[in-house]
Parts: sequence; C-alpha cells; structure tokens
Amino acid sequence: MLHEDNLLKPSPLRGPLASHTRHPLYGPSNPRYRSDVDPGYNYPSARGMNRTTHEVTGPVPQQTQRPKMPPAMMANYAQIDPQSTIYQRRPPSSSSMTSSVGSSTTFDAILASPTSSRTSFESWQSISRKPEHGWQRPSPIKQHRRRRGEGELFAVLPDEVLSLILQRLKESHLTPGSSSCATCMMRDLCSVAVSAKRLLKVARLALYEDIQIVGADSQTQKKRLKMTFGSRLVLLRRTLRANTGVAVLVRSLKAPAVPQGISVESYQNLIASVIMACPNFERLIGPHQNYDFSFGRLFYALSTREQLTNIHWTLEASKKQRKRRVSNAAPMLSTGNPDFQEAPGDLQLEQSEEFRELHMNWANLTTLSIHCLPGATLTPVSLLPDILADLPSLRHLHLSHLPFTAFNDANLLSLPSLQTLTLSHLPGVSSIGLSQFARRPSSQSIRKLTLHHLDVESLPTIGQILSNLRSLESFALVQAQTPILPEGEMIWLFPYLASATIKKLHWDIPSFASTANFADSILAKSISANGFPALRTLRTPADPEGLFQALCKPVDKVDTASDRYRGLIAKAGSRPKSPPDTPTTPRTPQTPGSSNSKSPFGLNFPMDDQLFPSKVSSNLAQSRLDAQRRLETARNEPVSFLISWTRALAGFIGEIGSPINYCLMPDPGAVDENGGLLEISDFLGDGGENLKDGNREGCTGRWNTYSGVVIDKKDRERWWHTERGRWRSVEL
Repeated sequence: MLHEDNLLKPSPLRGPLASHTRHPLYGPSNPRYRSDVDPGYNYPSARGMNRTTHEVTGPVPQQTQRPKMPPAMMANYAQIDPQSTIYQRRPPSSSSMTSSVGSSTTFDAILASPTSSRTSFESWQSISRKPEHGWQRPSPIKQHRRRRGEGELFAVLPDEVLSLILQRLKESHLTPGSSSCATCMMRDLCSVAVSAKRLLKVARLALYEDIQIVGADSQTQKKRLKMTFGSRLVLLRRTLRANTGVAVLVRSLKAPAVPQGISVESYQNLIASVIMACPNFERLIGPHQNYDFSFGRLFYALSTREQLTNIHWTLEASKKQRKRRVSNAAPMLSTGNPDFQEAPGDLQLEQSEEFRELHMNWANLTTLSIHCLPGATLTPVSLLPDILADLPSLRHLHLSHLPFTAFNDANLLSLPSLQTLTLSHLPGVSSIGLSQFARRPSSQSIRKLTLHHLDVESLPTIGQILSNLRSLESFALVQAQTPILPEGEMIWLFPYLASATIKKLHWDIPSFASTANFADSILAKSISANGFPALRTLRTPADPEGLFQALCKPVDKVDTASDRYRGLIAKAGSRPKSPPDTPTTPRTPQTPGSSNSKSPFGLNFPMDDQLFPSKVSSNLAQSRLDAQRRLETARNEPVSFLISWTRALAGFIGEIGSPINYCLMPDPGAVDENGGLLEISDFLGDGGENLKDGNREGCTGRWNTYSGVVIDKKDRERWWHTERGRWRSVEL
C-alpha cells in the first residue's frame, strides 16, 4: 500500500534491507532461470528484472513511531521531522530502486524504470553492453508546434516591418513613371487604416507624416461644403485641431497652388492655420511664396515651429525698395565690372532685424535656400553671417542671385561647416575668394559643391578646390567663360586637376561650338592620367570633339526616343488648344507674363518673368544627339580585321575597362535645356502639378481599371477623382 500522505513529508531512513526476503534472480532455484545466460558475465544491475507484486510496488516502509505532535502541526505537511533531515521521495515502481548495491546499480535501475523522464540520449552509458530483460528505449520527446491561426502571424509582426510595407506602397504610387498620383496614394492608405486595427497606427503615421495635397479641389466637394477654395485644407485643419494625436504626426505639407481669383494673402493665411495646428512641423514643400519684408501670417507660423528643418526664401523688393532703386552703396558701382551696373536699395534697419528674428527658433534647421528676385537684397552685408550663426544645425546652403551688397568674398570665408554648398549667379564672389575658401578648415566637410555661373577666371583656382576639399564627392561647374592659366605659367606634369574622392563630375563650359576649349583638354588629360580614381559618373554636355566620351565606358546608344522629334513636339505644343476667354469668364487682373502661367484647372503657378534670365547652358538633348552621331560614325570605321574571314569589326567610342559612366541624362527634376543641372527655376516650378495647355495627362484614379476588369458604376465612382497632375518633389 502506497502512502500518499508521505510524498512530501519527511520520514526516517529506510530499515535494513536484509529484512526483505528476495528470491535469487539467477540460478536453478528461480523458475525464470535461463540457461542461455553467459555464466562468465557478471550482471551487477540485473536484479529486479523479475517484476513481482512486491517488486512493482516496492517494499512497504517500516512504520516508525513518531513523536506526538499537535493536530495543527500534523496537518501541516511542510513541518520538518526532528528525527531526520532527509525527505522521503515517492517510491518508484521498480523494486530495483530499493537495492542497496553500488551507485552504478541504482543508476542502471533508474534507466530501466519506465517512469524515468530521462531519454537514452542523455543518461545512457556510452559503453557497449547487452540489452537486459524488461528494458525499453524511451522514445524521444517530440515537440508538436501548434499551427498558427488566422491573423496570429500578422499580429506578431513589428511596426517596423509594417512601416516598410507601407513605404513600398507609397513608392509604387509616387515613383517617376507611375500612372498613379498622391490622391490615389492617400486613398489606399486610408483603406489600409480601416482594414485592421493592427494597421491603424502604422497607416496613420504613413498618411499624416508627409501630407501631399496636389491639384485643384473637387467641384462636388466645394459645393457640398459651401466653400470657394481650399476645401481639402479646411477639412485637414478640422481633423488636426480635433485630434492632437494626429497633429503631432505631421512633418511636412504640400499644399495646392494658389487658386485663380483668390488673393495670395487669404490663401497664405489658410496654410498658416494648418501649420499652427502641427506642433512638430518640419517643412513646407509648396507652394513657395515670396517674402517682401512685411508681416505675413505664413512666415510667422513657420518661425514658431521649433522643429523646422527646411526653409526656402524667395525674396522680392520691399515697397520702399521699389520706389528707390538706387543703393546707398553707389560708389561701389564704379568697379568696371559690367555686372555691377545697378545695385538694389538697402533694407531698413527694422526690416533686417525682423528678418533675422524669423530664424531665432530654428535650432534644428538643416537646409537653407535663399533666392533674390530683381531688386531684392539682404543688407547690411553682415546680415547673412549673423543669420547663419543662429543656425547651429545647418548642413545645406543654397544661394542664388544675391547682389554683391549682400554676399561677397568675406561672407564666403565666414561660412560654417557645411555638407552641401550651391553658389549660383553671385557677382560678389571672385576666384581669389574661392581659393581662400578651399584652404579653410571649415570647408573640409563639404561633400557636394556647385558653382553655377560664377565666372571663375583662374584654372588654378579650380585645381585648388579639387585638391584641398578632401571630402568632396560631387562637383559641378557651369559657366560660359573659359578658365585659363595665369600669364607665364605652364603645365609640365599631369594630372593637373586631381581629386581622390570625387565620384560625380558635371563639367559644362560651352565656349566653342565645334572645338574643345583649353580647360576641357586639361581636364581630359587629367582624367586619363588617373587624376580621379574614384570617378564613376561624368556629365559633360559641352563635348564637341568627344574627348570625355572616349574616356568612359563604351555604350551602344546614347540618345532617347524623343530626342529626334523634340523640336516638332515643341512646335506642335506651342499652338493654342483652348478657345479664348469670353468677357463673362472670371479672371484675375492681368499681370505681364501671367498668361503663360495659368492652368486650365484654376491654379496659378510661379511666373517665369520673376526669375533672372539664366546665362548660356548646354542643351542635353542636343548633346545626346551629337554623342550618338559620333558613335555611329565610329561604327562605320573598322578598328581591326580577322585573318580567317574578310570581315571588319565595327569601331566604338570609349575605353574598355574604364569605371566611368558617360552620363547625358538630367538630374531628377531638372530639364535638358539647362544642361541637366538643377536650377532655382526648377525648384520653384510646378513640379508636374500644372496641366497647362493639356500637354500633360493627369490622373483620375482609374489607372487600376485598365486591365479590363468589369466593375459596376458604384465602384467607378469610388475610384474616380478630379483630374490632377502627378507632382514630384524637387530637391536642391
């Protein structure tokens, strides 16, 4: 009989084993004696294989007299027996466990017990032995995994994985060449957000982190909400004000262009109200508005956002500057430089201080872009250095068309450590200033440098820039004037122009139409002399002799399908396609040049006459045609003959094994007419939002029904939206 109450209760040591009578396991007296057992083998652990009732249940432990204890203590099974410190375990089912032989016998008996939880792989001795009677190898423990139910695997996915999935969804909508648009992208993200509670948090972040409201508002929506403009912005503002958890997610905003017939100030106030509802706002992508040094709610709202990272200023002359175009710095006009014919008027002290105060809260600003329209300036000359001193996180600076009274060599030498620097049309910067700037320690962090129409006269200046900027990876030089060597200086060794870090080089000096200039030949010889070991992309729109094309990898084709018909398409697109406005058609007041910047969908875009007329740049489309013509000419000239057959091998242009790619394609957002380099006019453009003259096909949301799947009318109405352009962001 087993004593269940004694499983965890302490008990005295077992009685002497001699009191238990056992039958001999082996021998003639045992009825289960086997004569085939090897008599010469000693079986120390074979006892207990004949399982009788006594052996199965084990010996009955002797009942020792226990001291009398109170009932309360007797009921407590955890009380320790004062006569023993060894706990009595549950007797095993095998009688071999009660044997008093050596430890090896007890260990083997434990293995022979069917109740043992140890597998043979962990506890069985590795020595060879004969199988014993009654022992069975226990089967390995198998772990059966339960098959996950529906949604369980999806529920354990981390938010990072779901964010990457939605990021790929956004890229499929917004990638260049896609038939979709930003409206379709936001529609799909809304569908994802309501499809599962697990996706709500991630989809909401993807939807509100980068808001893109492109194109004109729906007429049906404006009629339902009884609004004349900005219906989507009003609904967005209502959502952000009602849900602060959503408002903190907004990082950037792309608002539609200014509607026709609406004052710019009213539209700016609407955008400012949306920005004020976003505490973590970082960037206003568009539309870009001009700043005339007067108070505006839009720029005030931007100045209060402490997390702002990007800002662009398009400065125009103030009202007083328009009246007084002659600057107080009139003595500086007698420099002999034809570019210094007229200087804009200086700003008043209050205007300069207010403009600087707008930058005081932008400790996280990383990108600053300033473009001056005709007649605008930043004075005094120390205003820009003071502003840059208030921006400790600034890494990217773009300056365009600043007059010499606003930016000169002294300002260039005072620039902080930057990673990207663009200097475009700055008459106050000279070759001497660039040489000194390249030798300063603060310029060693620059990775991308663009010199756009600075008219660098000295070729040694370019050499010092390339050799001293040790972190420079991308360099662009565009100008009409050819840099030359100083008088009396000669080049004896090549490479004269060298850089160990430059990976991308844009070189455009269109001095001559049919022959290469002096700077082109020096650069070509420097590249062939391994002066640019890290160079991988070379773009030279002005390459009349093919000097640079011969240094790059051979290619089979350079031009595109539309290059040969570009002129015909441009002439056909210049014809008027819409009837003239009737006298009853509402229009905004006529502005010079504004007739070419209006959209048939009721939006106003930046006018081209607000920009300075750009200087001469190469046309990439014509450069591709010239390169293709040189390539076809080389194919007609055999370079070698085979002896076995009288067959010529076609020639090619390029160097086999060269790591340099000959690139004649524009940068993202740039056009061929400007040499493929991104300019301020491309940055201030519509970005594909304008459907002017019908030359661009907009998106109506039906791109996913082109496969021919038949859907009902309700589905068509659900997918359809107002035709809008496919806007793409342009980064300087």
